[in-house]
Order: sequence, then C-alpha cells, then structure tokens
Amino acid sequence: MKISIQVLTAILAMFSFASCGDASHNEHNHDSQEVSNSKSKAISVHDESGKLAKEFHGRLATEFSQTPPADSSFTKLVSLDARYLAWSKTMVKLPGTACNHEEGELHIHDHAAEEKLAELTDDELLTLQNAIHEELLALISDLNRLIEAKK
Repeated sequence: MKISIQVLTAILAMFSFASCGDASHNEHNHDSQEVSNSKSKAISVHDESGKLAKEFHGRLATEFSQTPPADSSFTKLVSLDARYLAWSKTMVKLPGTACNHEEGELHIHDHAAEEKLAELTDDELLTLQNAIHEELLALISDLNRLIEAKK
C-alpha cells in the first residue's frame, strides 16, 4: 500500500499537539515478548527516520546558509523545506515507545495521533513507517540532486 505524504499529513493534522505528560506512561521494553517482529521493525524504521531527518535538516540549513536568495536554487530549497515541514508532522511518537528527546528539544507529542496509531495492527504500523521513511528518502534524494546541480 502506497501512502502519500499528503494523506499522512491530513490524517495527523486532524489532531492537536499536547505536551507530554508522565514519562512512565510512555516507557516500553524493546525486549518484551509483547513486541511483535513487525512492531519491532516499525520502531527501528521510525528511529532510523528520526536520525536521517536530523541529518537532512542540518544539511538543508547548511545549503540555505550558503545560497543567496537571488540564486535560482534558493526557491528549490524553500520547496524542500516546506515538504520537510509537512513530512515532519508525520513523525508521531509510536504507541508504547518512550520519549527520546535530546537536551533542549521541545517535549511535545500528539497524543491523539498516537492513540489513533495504537488502533493499527503491527503490520499496518510497519507499512505506515515504511511509507514515511520512503517519503524522507525522496526528500534526501531531491536535496542530493540539488546539491549536485550546484557544483
């Protein structure tokens, strides 16, 4: 099943952001026998997407700082930034996983979206995480092409 970023954004945009409450409510154990293979893979894909997203966002910021607004590639960077912002709204904390914010990061989660994700089967959750990951890879690929074209 192919899920577009627009569909993911529309689903998740229906929910408002709320600050994260009691951290003990959000803890999970990756080694628990309750975690299926599909959910474990979904968590791994989600974690990898988070790491790649941070790298992508840093590279995008670097390109912005090195590209004058009058440069023709600047508008492409703006477009990539808008797509990244839409994509980032799909990165909802997975049900049963712990908060993993770095020092100084905002500690907010869309608990309503997390509850909706809890209604998915583990296989559906994995499919969703793979689709979100593929959207990020498309963003990374587009940034790489833009950087190559500037050389």
